[in-house]
Amino acid sequence: MHVISLISGKGGVGKTTLASNLAIALSQRDKRVLVIDLDPQNAVRHHLGMDPNDDAGLVREGIFPEVIFESPFGVDFIPFGRVTEEELLEFEAELEARPAWLATAISGLQGIGYDYVLLDTPPGATVYLPQVLQAAVHALIVVLADAASYSSLGKMFKLLAEYGKDPATKTSATHILLNQMQENSELGQQVRAAMMDSFGSKMAPMVIHRDALVPEALAYERSVLQYDPHAQASRDIQHLADWLVGRK
Repeated sequence: MHVISLISGKGGVGKTTLASNLAIALSQRDKRVLVIDLDPQNAVRHHLGMDPNDDAGLVREGIFPEVIFESPFGVDFIPFGRVTEEELLEFEAELEARPAWLATAISGLQGIGYDYVLLDTPPGATVYLPQVLQAAVHALIVVLADAASYSSLGKMFKLLAEYGKDPATKTSATHILLNQMQENSELGQQVRAAMMDSFGSKMAPMVIHRDALVPEALAYERSVLQYDPHAQASRDIQHLADWLVGRK
């Protein structure tokens, strides 16, 4: 069971959309995939076809085989759940008190036979970050080709280095993935070149291009991979999935 976390230093980078489409791409390669939503925004459910009136999620039910949802896209998922502010504070306090909560919960799913578990997380230095670093072997830092993302990377790597001092940390590989890249943007190309100069081998060997078909597909409650398999973003995500399968 290969556990991959998708993290970011700032919000608005398209991480949840990417996580959901990547999961579908992996399932198209005959991989059994589970997505776990660790972001209080509780957005994975919108991408994977959950009833919008369903409040269920890991905050109230935990991470167990019995609470896994089956999506219509061949991917299983556990939503974060719709919770009150009090429930959220209690849950985050529990995570602080039990830093191995997530890793322990995921180990309890071993018997199901998942090939991949993808962890979607909130941006920045939250209580969820050390949890995923103890659970995941590979972290993808999702960024945009803009100055704010570039400036956030240094802070992210400092955080990862600090958490990496914990012997329980499991993450052994980290890569930066450029998302929503605009090929005709001179600034974007400059930022991409700066990232390559600064981080070199930490850069994933592909980018995910900005593609208007991604939000259009979501509006029709489909993944872009199914909406248009030949779309630029579909091809990019397929490339990412092939790369991850090859690394395993």
